[in-house]
Amino acid sequence: MKKLTILFLATIFSAGLFAQNLTGKLSGTVTSDGQPLVGANVVLQGTSSGAATGEDGTYYIFDVQPGIYTMQVNYIGYQTQVVSNVRVTIGLTTLQNFELAVAAVEGETVEVTAEKPLIEITATNVQRTMDSEAVDNYAVRNVTSMVASQAGVVQMHDGLHVRGSRSEEIGYTLEGASMSGAGGKVVSNAIPEALEAIAVQTGGFDASVGRANAGMVQQSLKTGGSKFAASVLIEGMNGDAANKPWEVTGDQDMTFTVQGPIGDKIRYFGALRMTSTDNYKNQSRWFTPFTIAGGAPIADKIGGLTASHDYVVLDHTNGNYAFKDGANHDGVYDPTADAGDVMSGQNDYYAFDNTSKDMSFNGTLQYDLNPLVLRLAGTFTTDTYQSAGLPIQSMFNTRRHETTTRNHLINLKATYFLSTNTYIRTNFRMMGRFYETYDKGFKEKGSVTTADGRVADFSLGENSELKDWLAWGDRDAVAAVDSNWANHFGTPGSDSFASGYRYVEPSNYNINGFRFQRDGARRGGYSKGRDGYFGFDAEFVTQMGEHEIKVGGDYMNYSYQRYSYSGINSLNSKIGLDSTLYDAVVQQSQRAYTEVTEARLSYFIGYDPLGNAWDKNPTKNEYDKPRNPWNFSMYVNDKFEAGDLIVNAGLRYEAINQANLDLKDFDNPPIDRNYEIVDPFHPQYGYKEMPTQTYILPRLGLGFPISDQATFHLNYGKYVQMAPMNRLYRSRASGWSSWGLLPTRETKFEVGYGTLIGDVASIDLTVFTRNPEDQVSRDVYQPLGENIYGARDMTVYTNTDFSNVIGVEVDFKTARVNNFQLFANYVFQDVRGLNSYPTLGTIGWGKSTMINATRYDQRHQASAVLDFRTGRTGNVITDNLGMNMIASYNSGHPYTLSDGSMGQRDAGEGALLSDNDPRNRAPVEAINSSTTPSYFNLDLGLEKTFAVPGVANVKVYATITNLLNTKHIINVYNRTGDAYDDGFLNDPDLSSLIIEGRGPEYVEMYRKVNLANRNHWLNDHGFDLFGVPREFKTGIQVSF
Repeated sequence: MKKLTILFLATIFSAGLFAQNLTGKLSGTVTSDGQPLVGANVVLQGTSSGAATGEDGTYYIFDVQPGIYTMQVNYIGYQTQVVSNVRVTIGLTTLQNFELAVAAVEGETVEVTAEKPLIEITATNVQRTMDSEAVDNYAVRNVTSMVASQAGVVQMHDGLHVRGSRSEEIGYTLEGASMSGAGGKVVSNAIPEALEAIAVQTGGFDASVGRANAGMVQQSLKTGGSKFAASVLIEGMNGDAANKPWEVTGDQDMTFTVQGPIGDKIRYFGALRMTSTDNYKNQSRWFTPFTIAGGAPIADKIGGLTASHDYVVLDHTNGNYAFKDGANHDGVYDPTADAGDVMSGQNDYYAFDNTSKDMSFNGTLQYDLNPLVLRLAGTFTTDTYQSAGLPIQSMFNTRRHETTTRNHLINLKATYFLSTNTYIRTNFRMMGRFYETYDKGFKEKGSVTTADGRVADFSLGENSELKDWLAWGDRDAVAAVDSNWANHFGTPGSDSFASGYRYVEPSNYNINGFRFQRDGARRGGYSKGRDGYFGFDAEFVTQMGEHEIKVGGDYMNYSYQRYSYSGINSLNSKIGLDSTLYDAVVQQSQRAYTEVTEARLSYFIGYDPLGNAWDKNPTKNEYDKPRNPWNFSMYVNDKFEAGDLIVNAGLRYEAINQANLDLKDFDNPPIDRNYEIVDPFHPQYGYKEMPTQTYILPRLGLGFPISDQATFHLNYGKYVQMAPMNRLYRSRASGWSSWGLLPTRETKFEVGYGTLIGDVASIDLTVFTRNPEDQVSRDVYQPLGENIYGARDMTVYTNTDFSNVIGVEVDFKTARVNNFQLFANYVFQDVRGLNSYPTLGTIGWGKSTMINATRYDQRHQASAVLDFRTGRTGNVITDNLGMNMIASYNSGHPYTLSDGSMGQRDAGEGALLSDNDPRNRAPVEAINSSTTPSYFNLDLGLEKTFAVPGVANVKVYATITNLLNTKHIINVYNRTGDAYDDGFLNDPDLSSLIIEGRGPEYVEMYRKVNLANRNHWLNDHGFDLFGVPREFKTGIQVSF
């Protein structure tokens, strides 16, 4: 009865996501003089896991958490053998053989230390693993950087790319549960001190793994030890953060860990991390302070023509400020001579206060009820960060926008061993994410009441309403938060508190065509969103002779909600003309809904047009409901391991319902000429639900251990992945259209050879190819003539992209010799496709039709990690020294030399050619046939540990990223192929008339604002032309 109860508990604790088992397996033989010993007991010390050898002396121990273990073998009449330093790796079989000798004395024990294998002879695909030791030794305490150092992984402004993939085609898991958000990007991450292992699979996966095409980044958390232990880590950035905020971002980190047992069956581990930074953005980290016109005041001109009697002083030596000129209109700030001179903005260090405060928790709790093992793992992250805008453009504006996010992830795993060779594993997993973006000043103020009785009360947690957000653009409400902000409403030079200016928000200073925000300019609107999933899986695993059979299935149900309101100024302008509209907003009457929807002022999925939860609106529109796509899969996998042959063959069935829609009549979409969805459920011209897509996906991996020193592997598979949710769904009132989108498919193949070089090194060579299909692209829908609702041309997402990738990877690694250990890799890859990103306009409006190199085709990549450790030497100076140096190289990425006119650019932008707007851009060469400069980078970590006997170990360390402080060129201007000159000033056809009209002061500003500090590029792209300068951090870790 007890066993039935335990089996029932194991069954109900089921759920999951990737249905992947992030544990490893131990296998080997126990012999004496070459003869098998039958019935020898093999156990993992400190656990209930173990096995007895069979007739051929073979044993198997399943479902072992990644980590380092001590194994013990007992056999009557023979020496007991204890082997320490046995490493178990995610998804692989660790081979550990035992040769026992007859015991001369009863109870005789032999102790052995296992060597870390240099090649994984049981692998049938490429998997690179960093264990907790490698994570701890790594020079940069950042998981993304650790993953990026692996062969085949490229890091760019939009994330990681694996073997030429798009960033959203990678799966990220923690304890087997996905960490990816609705857009396919990581939304939570592990604390480095909590990680037991990181496995980066750039090749194929067996049939038990799904929902990722290009690669998998699998992370496993630590399990508590048999003794209580704790640690405290404090880290900070060194440098002059107060005076050079662009260079020194003031990062601070405090991390605590605690672990241990509760009785003899429960182990716990927990890690808490609190971080903060004064500038989380990498924009303009290479910044040059500047002075314009010798520090003389420069007049602001409305529309570039009419004097406003406001002036700006740009003087990095004596201070940057803006002022209103008094009655004498002398253009000089001197409040003694003219009391009307009023300072209206000041900032000596530009707008680099992009502050962030984060708190993260990672934890595990494992309960060993042999034969049932329960493991609970979870993470929680909260992050609050403010956006200051561009450093130059926003330098006089003290108003800030803020975002708060919360993420949680829970995984409960139950493993029930039916025998030592058979078990059932089930999981329940859930992840939730919520974010909210708002005006920081109003959040801190709380409640605001204007003179005419209007109340705005903003608080976090979806407790605010449209009336509260409209106050952000209401001068009278703004005045209650900051009087200086309110002083800039209305037409510059006029009385800001005139009755007609209540909703006329602050305009930009226009200084020779360059825009600078006035103090109090609103930084954005309101937005919020929720997404996440819950799921379950079950897997049956048994060892039948030399066959490891896995049969399983899983189900995943996602949720997706988004809301944003950007029409504050638009609706306030109407309220200024008709105050009864404000009453409609407060009452949330149908009039308010109509105004917001028809003017397309908000974006809403899972909410109504005013931001209320969809299911709480009694008159809700069915189209606006939250989206709940789902995925169901089943699989069978057989891993056959027989000495010189390993076959890992499987079949996976995937059913994907993306909860998206298609058109009933392609020539008559239910969208009017204002791009509003007007009748989504019309029986003839509305939408229809997309059917569930089903796929049969074969997987095959072959391994040929030629000897214990060399192995050959081959891997083939088909994969499928749901399209990113942020491309699948369109709000009824606004947004790009999307209909009929399918999941993205992929076929990939690799073949590799690995061999030892002597006893101290190994080399692996892998040749691979990838062929993604049905990748998401952007196209233009063009109705044929007149249609029922008057729809016009519109942008849509389609499955028209594909890629072809081929490449070669070489990995080299050594054992630790004379305290040194080296890991190095080189990758050649050729990545071609129709487009690089869904939103990238490469040759004009519409979809790309030519196969070209993609932006993330970094043809040559190489990295090396050199690690040095002394251990205990008996010398207080040389004891426990450590050094970790990371060298990385890549050959640059493709871009297209182009030409074009000013188009609709302001004078302050020049004739910048944007990747995102091809209207005034034309290529002068084949697409992506030029390449940005290559770069070489060094990072360094240094540490020393002091032992305080019986008390603690104290580690002091320093990390230096970009050791040589090289100004790495990451991107270039499309017109010139140069990161320092955009070609505008040197081309008279483009710039001569502007220079003639604005004078030499304009040229000085263009050189210092745009060319030296990339203000126009950053405004267009959101990421910099250059990498990050040197960062120097020091820290101390005390381990008890």
